Amino acid sequence: MAEIFDSSESESEFDGFELRDINAAEERYLQQHIDALNNIDFDIEFSDVDSDENEGFNSDDDNVALAEIAKWGDELRPVQINDFTGPRPGPTTQMDKEKTEIDFFHLIFPERLYSEIATQTNAYANGRQNENWTPTTSDEIKAYIGGQIVMGIVPVPNMDMYWYKDKLFHSSSLEEKFSRNRYEELQRYLHVANTTQNSPRLQPGHDKLAHVRPILEIVRDKSFQEYKPHMEVSIDEAMIGFNGRLGFKQYVPLKPTKRGIKVWVRADPSNGYINDFQVYTGKTANNPEQNLGKRVVLDLMTPVFGLGHHLYCDSFFTSPDLFTSLWDHGTYACGTVRANRKGLPAGLDRIKLKEQGQFVVKQKNYMRVTVWRDKKNINLLSTNCFGEPDKVNRKQKDGTIKEVPCPLSVKHYNMFMNGVDHADQLRSTYNISRKCLKWWKYLFNFLVDISIVNAYLLMRESVNHQIVTKKNRPRQMTQLEFRMKLAHQMLGQFHGKRKRSVDPRPVLQPSNHWIENMPKKKTCKLCSQNKIRKEPKTGCAQCNVNLCIECFRPYHRKLFPQLFV
Repeated sequence: MAEIFDSSESESEFDGFELRDINAAEERYLQQHIDALNNIDFDIEFSDVDSDENEGFNSDDDNVALAEIAKWGDELRPVQINDFTGPRPGPTTQMDKEKTEIDFFHLIFPERLYSEIATQTNAYANGRQNENWTPTTSDEIKAYIGGQIVMGIVPVPNMDMYWYKDKLFHSSSLEEKFSRNRYEELQRYLHVANTTQNSPRLQPGHDKLAHVRPILEIVRDKSFQEYKPHMEVSIDEAMIGFNGRLGFKQYVPLKPTKRGIKVWVRADPSNGYINDFQVYTGKTANNPEQNLGKRVVLDLMTPVFGLGHHLYCDSFFTSPDLFTSLWDHGTYACGTVRANRKGLPAGLDRIKLKEQGQFVVKQKNYMRVTVWRDKKNINLLSTNCFGEPDKVNRKQKDGTIKEVPCPLSVKHYNMFMNGVDHADQLRSTYNISRKCLKWWKYLFNFLVDISIVNAYLLMRESVNHQIVTKKNRPRQMTQLEFRMKLAHQMLGQFHGKRKRSVDPRPVLQPSNHWIENMPKKKTCKLCSQNKIRKEPKTGCAQCNVNLCIECFRPYHRKLFPQLFV
């Protein structure tokens, strides 16, 4: 590492200048900022959510900030990093071997929520004065969510196709559990919270998330309690897709899901487990929140302060001010950083690095800022990366592979920043969300999906639920396997469809002709005479023929007109 920083080649940080020229330029640059502070007018091209610290030097204490900048130097000193002292990473509840997928799901999404959802759904349906509404139950709500899981696994263009009689176009058995009308009724009247006590909009005490608040808090608390994170954690934003009208809908052009509800997430990079999250509900009183990135990180990290965690975050959150606060609470950090962040060395955005792999490092106390050349300059700030640089392979224009230097902060950032992306990937695969009009139902589906994903990861790491192949080799359960078994267990023995009543008039003495289930399905006798192919399970055992329910009376009327009128 000494060779990299002490060589004459690396002293030329700016193209065509000596080190003394650079130092002189920095002094002039600082003086220019001091002279022009009161005249600077910055244009910020971020939405209200980005009103964090992007302004650069524009606060009341800029003179102090500029004085702090001068403390950054080229001398790299070792910094003592304390060992991780948190509890052993992994599930906190040891589940017995006989526990199944639904038991793990209930660790995050407790069974009592089915009853609460049923109560609120019935109250809402009654309030809509639907005289035909049949009260739902906790068992039906559980089966309804199981049906949503099935729909996530077996998607179709139109929900009606799940009830098609043509088996060619659907393969689920939802029609055996629900009638189509009943399932649509449950979707229409589904409610999960009592919002009658919520204050009006724009009034003190108004809760923008009142429609899902009880379940949101339970899922959040259970997710935190049931899994202890590893030393490395990452914080990033997740998006819940929604294109309708909503006061706190966000637009994030760089995300795969560009429009919708933004959720700040703290996830475990080792597996994508979501330990904590916070739904962003936008600015208050038309005023963008200041220092939003810092506030979010401190909110999500406060429960694990003092344990020696290493946080990885992107440039929206990263700032010297935030990393100082984390350091003061026994937490280390690394992240990409914007060159105009207050407190960074002046001129970061003017550093010219010619070749891929070149980098410049400056240090102040326990903090290092690194500018590394990949395809373009990448800026990183860290309080936990003080080791020797590594090497990475990069493909050149001529197709050859070249090994180039890579700072430790870049290597660690690439390794541990993907926790939320991993969680998003798991959540978006087989997700239960379907198109609807109510924004809060998208958020409710998000809560169910992260409950499923977290439950899956808990079961995958459970010591009593490890899978071994026939060749005695360990194998991890897939999320698809988990969701399929969970759907079966949630649907269970539930049968919501009413059985059709059979008119007792065909059964008259002394006849023994009853409509009943036959040993197996066969062609309907009457339908076949009319050149219609149907294979019912019902029929007449006395006549030893299979008959559709609607064909039973016409068939016997022909044979026994005196008995079947």
